Amino acid sequence: MSSLSQKLTAMGLRSLDFNQAEAASLDALLSQLDTEFATLQQQRPNSKGDDLLLGLMTKTHLSALEQLQSTDSQSQAMNHLFVQQVGEEHAARFENQHHGYFILVTRLWMLVLGYLQIDLSYAADHAQSSATLLFADAPTGPSHSRAEQIRRRFMQAYYQGQAAARHNAKNTKQNKPYGSFINRLRDWFQRVFHR
Repeated sequence: MSSLSQKLTAMGLRSLDFNQAEAASLDALLSQLDTEFATLQQQRPNSKGDDLLLGLMTKTHLSALEQLQSTDSQSQAMNHLFVQQVGEEHAARFENQHHGYFILVTRLWMLVLGYLQIDLSYAADHAQSSATLLFADAPTGPSHSRAEQIRRRFMQAYYQGQAAARHNAKNTKQNKPYGSFINRLRDWFQRVFHR
């Protein structure tokens, strides 16, 4: 059995960019999720690891979303207070802990969605709605707003997962023996007659 961290690494986790604060939070989050994933694997030994991973990451994402939404009014009030007291420029330097956690979890979830080839439009819709939820006052689109930058980071994780899946599939295919003469003949007939 491989750990959640190992699976995410195989999905391209280390190719994503994380700042120092995110990297520290990532290590703590992976430690927690590794424990939960190991427990899930023990409870459901006949389940596929990828299904368990998708389920755990979806649950974690929904939990982070719920936490973000439940603290939204307090966060907005705190931000408004910072803007009044220190000005908008300095207030932007304060990091909302719930925002940071939600962004981190969403990026991991999007990585898994991409690796498992979940529909692009589904992922894009979630990236858009998550970015809009985080920065409702900043539009997404061809701008360089914070919402658009976060949306792009979410989609970057999705595309990284897709690229890792293609790379791993290619390597797996190359490492397998081609098969018997009968299999090669069958494959040839399928290619020729089912175009």
